[in-house]
Amino acid sequence: MLKRNPAKIAMLLVLQIAILAMAECGSGAADSSNEPMLSSRFVMSVNHLPRALKHKNVVLLSVQGSGEISAPGFVNGAFPVDESALRVFSETPGAFTNFAARADIIGGLGISGESEVILYDDGEMKFASRVRFLFYYFGVRRTFIVNGGYNAMKALIADGRLEETSAGTPVMTSFEVKLQDNPIKLVNRDDVFTVLGDPAVTLVDVRTIGEFDGCVKLEGITRGGHIPGARNLPIENLLTPQTDDADFSFLDSPRALRNIFRNFALDTRDRIIAYCHDGAKSSLAAVSLIDAGYTDVSLYYLSYLNWQEDPADPVESVSPCG
Repeated sequence: MLKRNPAKIAMLLVLQIAILAMAECGSGAADSSNEPMLSSRFVMSVNHLPRALKHKNVVLLSVQGSGEISAPGFVNGAFPVDESALRVFSETPGAFTNFAARADIIGGLGISGESEVILYDDGEMKFASRVRFLFYYFGVRRTFIVNGGYNAMKALIADGRLEETSAGTPVMTSFEVKLQDNPIKLVNRDDVFTVLGDPAVTLVDVRTIGEFDGCVKLEGITRGGHIPGARNLPIENLLTPQTDDADFSFLDSPRALRNIFRNFALDTRDRIIAYCHDGAKSSLAAVSLIDAGYTDVSLYYLSYLNWQEDPADPVESVSPCG
């Protein structure tokens, strides 16, 4: 008779439990959503949210913005955060060194250095990603966006796992800014200008093809086109439309993202700078690169809107537009 090794059996049981736990934190295949299996540093599976809300020092934020398709509702007393106001403030000179103002903004939402901050938007993913990046950069150590946003949360509201409520009211708390420039580094216009033409640096423009070509000009753009040498990978390539509403998306799994970036001829050791129109889409792209195993990722947060303002900055475009 073969003897069983108790230590080996125990190890196998631990591995099985870990695998089941990982699966539970991922897509939750029994749910009505089509969320991919997810293992992310900064993105939380929608099906993991109810359990995460039981954690200590959790702050749940509903990201409200003028550019959203629909205003996300409020669940479990989430606090509203004005994405549009944060965007406008971040585009003013000196905004990234005005630590007192940043501390007031973050502390005004009831966030301290011990908080775990979970953010959701309507389901486009980009606005929650912008706010997450800004909060993390200025020192909120644990930040997550909900994969699929409010649209993906509707099924959880319907079955009672989440509760639809009115907006919560935060209590002002003290917050100390401590810059975190890792794993996503923040770069500015001068940094990008310095590396133009450097074959060791890949500029990834995640706007639409029309914006990249210069044929589509969003608000504020006077010189359409892209930063010279940039390559175009629209953010939509990294997302899976939700089955009940294609206007909203899920971020793809790390494995799928890795394949997308490899097919785009990006090596995990490459130095990559992501940018978009104004920092929203590119903040999500930077997270995607980190999830896919890329280690030298930078975000030109002010992005093309900032670049094209200076006549000294060269611009490439396609002409004529069809």
